Amino acid sequence: MDAQRFRTLSAKQRAVVAVAVLLDGREAENYLANDITYGPALSRAAHALADQPPELRMPFLGSMLRAALREIASGRG
Repeated sequence: MDAQRFRTLSAKQRAVVAVAVLLDGREAENYLANDITYGPALSRAAHALADQPPELRMPFLGSMLRAALREIASGRG
């Protein structure tokens, strides 16, 4: 799984991408592309993650979402 683009995002951006891909899979790429400031980066990260089979994507994104939320709550994100 190529998660490099995802890992370079800020904690808040990682949380947004994780939720979007968990909820909408491949469609998340199109929705995130509409962000005026970070659209291209968010969309590319979503594309790389959504291409993975659900049995790999879902647990990975769940773990990444929890980590991003912990980072945000601690004030580091």
